[in-house]
Amino acid sequence: MASKIMEGGENMLAVYVAMIHKGVIKIEDVPTAGGNRDKVKAALEATGMDQNGNIA
Repeated sequence: MASKIMEGGENMLAVYVAMIHKGVIKIEDVPTAGGNRDKVKAALEATGMDQNGNIA
């Protein structure tokens, strides 16, 4: 179970984006395993936010 959470996935991607947007975590806190950090960066950009979760 823990390995699935660390791998990420669509649900975790949404959680990471929401947490960054709310200021709970920073992009540096997102694990790099499985390209998660890159996916989160892309999702932030796609939703019109910068890497700090601020609306661009």
